[in-house]
Amino acid sequence: MLHRHTFAQTPRKRFLPRIPDAQPLAPEAYLRLRREAAGLTIRDLAARLTELRAALVEAGELPAGMLAIRGDIVATLLMLEATGVRARLRETLESIAAVMPFDPDVYQQLADADPRRHPRVCRGCGCSTHDGCHHEHFGSCAWVSPIQCSHCAAREAQA
Repeated sequence: MLHRHTFAQTPRKRFLPRIPDAQPLAPEAYLRLRREAAGLTIRDLAARLTELRAALVEAGELPAGMLAIRGDIVATLLMLEATGVRARLRETLESIAAVMPFDPDVYQQLADADPRRHPRVCRGCGCSTHDGCHHEHFGSCAWVSPIQCSHCAAREAQA
């Protein structure tokens, strides 16, 4: 007897319905917040992406002709953080996520979805409902307001 199994594909992160923010966060602001929370400048992030591309070429997973020079990556990152500019390729977002804490799904929700379907994102560090921040002494963050996580609130209170 032959058994046929149907396995469901892993679902993508679902939109979480919520009351939209009065000033919705733009995807370029999310990218900037995550980069700054990681303690990286645009040049630092470009250096990490250059190293990633070099490693992929060396492993034979990326054609050598696709290796961009650091200056091109810096220009691309500057453009991605400019107002109104959106990443066209999912691979760009996934490359960024490979070298720093960043969620491509959150970026795409902010870029493509109605503001009522945006995930909750902290305006201090850019952590979200899907990728909360973690502190070695305080543990995982929680929401203290619709736009601020507990770690950013604690940091703000100490300042």
